Amino acid sequence: MTPTPTPMPEAATPMAARAPQQERGQRRVEQILDAAETVFAEVGVEGASMQAIADRAGSSVGSLYHFFPNKDAIVEALGVRYSELVSRTNEEAMPLELAHIPAEELFERVLSAQLRFVLGTPAFPAVQEAVMRHCPAVKDTMNSALVGHVTKFLALRYPRSTPAERQVSAMVSVATVHAQMQLACRLEPAVRDAAIAEAKRMLVAHFSAYDARR
Repeated sequence: MTPTPTPMPEAATPMAARAPQQERGQRRVEQILDAAETVFAEVGVEGASMQAIADRAGSSVGSLYHFFPNKDAIVEALGVRYSELVSRTNEEAMPLELAHIPAEELFERVLSAQLRFVLGTPAFPAVQEAVMRHCPAVKDTMNSALVGHVTKFLALRYPRSTPAERQVSAMVSVATVHAQMQLACRLEPAVRDAAIAEAKRMLVAHFSAYDARR
């Protein structure tokens, strides 16, 4: 009899990080991401190497490849981490129970919270740029979460507005805050404060028509 050939195992997805099976493995993944974050903040994503990340994590390159097949997989994992943090920051800055606070206070909370996150996360601009180039689905997921929460907030704040109006306003607000945070990273503190104040005035003015109809 001709022996039945043994099926070859399926190849792993090139870009996917290997999911850790144990708590110890998860802790190791977080340590690697922390190390990558530091390296990306220092030399950028393009200037970083797997060896440099491994050295910063205090591990061998082989250990690094056990969890992440390449640098893009690390970028993607950090993108997911940042997406969750940005979404959480936004939800805490504009909880649904505060849907009716004055617009000035609302956007002071939102812009200040996002600015604190961005300035406190030096690798964020570089990682976001790399995410947009190599794994835009991560960015799209974050954007959808942000727009979804803002839309719910606006539904409570402006019950007379239409779903289409709320959706457009949410998209405009999220895009404006995102662009402002990108700009803020490149500005000196004095100019940054003035730019944030200008963005706040712009957002308040955008919603003044809705406030007048409440």
